[in-house]
Amino acid sequence: MTRFTLFIVMLTAMTTAFSAGEMNKDQEMRFNKLDTDANGYISQAEVKDKHRVFYYYQRADKNSDGHLDTSEFSAFEIEVPAYPASTGQ
Repeated sequence: MTRFTLFIVMLTAMTTAFSAGEMNKDQEMRFNKLDTDANGYISQAEVKDKHRVFYYYQRADKNSDGHLDTSEFSAFEIEVPAYPASTGQ
């Protein structure tokens, strides 16, 4: 692997890690809509049958603490792309 290729791989990894930590406005709106009790976390009960994250909850809850914070939600949205807009998800 050339130095340039290694640099590109590292830069991509750093960019992805940074992106996963910060939500864009659309993600923030979706997070706030799902966080119905406005406690800053999404519980599995809050998304029951309402959002694709319900079906992948264990995968999205990276630290297995039983709720999703903004960074876990952001990482999930990057890892598992949304369904087409027509589905309402």
